[in-house]
Amino acid sequence: MARRKISIERLTGKDIEELSKKRNGGEVFFSLYVGVKPGRNFVAEANSVISEEVQRIEKNGVYPANIVKKIQKISKKMKDEIKLLRIPGETRTIVMFCGADRFGKFYHVPSYIPSKFVIESDFHIHPLVEAVESHPKYLVLVLERDKARFFDFFLGQIEKISEMISSEVPQRIKSARGLMESNVQSHIEDHENQHLKKVCMETENYFRFGKNGHSYLIIGAHREVAEKYSKMLGERSKNKFIGSYPITPNYKIEEIKRKSQKVVEEHERSSEEKLIEGILNGAGKKKNSAVLSLESVLENYHLHNVETFVIGSNYRTAGYVCPKCHYISSYRKICPKNNIGMEQVDDLADEIIEEAVANKIKIKLLLYPNEKFDKFGIGAVLKSSK
Repeated sequence: MARRKISIERLTGKDIEELSKKRNGGEVFFSLYVGVKPGRNFVAEANSVISEEVQRIEKNGVYPANIVKKIQKISKKMKDEIKLLRIPGETRTIVMFCGADRFGKFYHVPSYIPSKFVIESDFHIHPLVEAVESHPKYLVLVLERDKARFFDFFLGQIEKISEMISSEVPQRIKSARGLMESNVQSHIEDHENQHLKKVCMETENYFRFGKNGHSYLIIGAHREVAEKYSKMLGERSKNKFIGSYPITPNYKIEEIKRKSQKVVEEHERSSEEKLIEGILNGAGKKKNSAVLSLESVLENYHLHNVETFVIGSNYRTAGYVCPKCHYISSYRKICPKNNIGMEQVDDLADEIIEEAVANKIKIKLLLYPNEKFDKFGIGAVLKSSK
């Protein structure tokens, strides 16, 4: 008999809002985060964090016996279910929430969150909120000569669609009306320009106060329409524009989603290349604005000098971590702060990410390989000395 597949949904802002409302005094809620890395077995990772937390609860005696039994039952079911997951390629974190009396759903998130299993009186959504809020929201404008519509594109999905903006733009005015052909064309163009100006004003409103949270602008339009529109855009909106693509008559939502995602990926790749170029240049100067290599990164981290950790797409290296203060080192076996033995770990990148999250240091996990950066695998942008 073929094994059934468990569905996994993309987590949305609405899901987070609903999860934040779930509270029940005396009851327990389960929150599972599994960070996904290339070449790593996410099932083994999930089993490990689940088992560690259940064993801790069994030992500390905080919960009564009936609640412990529920915890053991749900935890076992989570392990069984996660074996059947088929995760999408863009998944960087698997998330699962459920209550003691109702099994929940699995979600995927395209941002990396360190693995964790939390059992509390409400859902543990803080790391999720931080990760999602750091992900850009794109404003997609689908523009035609007489119509326009705005889309919110977030985490690879279209989340919100505006009302249609429509204008009366003549398709054709016959010369039989007594107008010269040039006047006819001028009349049509005047209507088109009025329409485009109206759309430009609406675009500017989306970015005016930043209240809608859009970071960038993408345009789907016929080339000539897009060119006219871009010349009318205000400076604020022009600075947000990152790319465009042609649309077909009677376009479909899936077409908009697919083409918008391609623009996003090209922008992400370009942004990564600029970031890496800045690090390579900054690390080569007398007064560094950036550093490369694990030792340089850790040295500056311990001096509280790191603004952003930058970690390669396939970076992994072993090292040591202090069990008491979480001091990280690639070679030290004795903690210099507490003078106790350090614990050996297989992946220091995980430890660095966890420290970054806990200390509100920015993290950039590279999505694409880069030959120059991958020689080092890890780098950091340093705090300004101003």
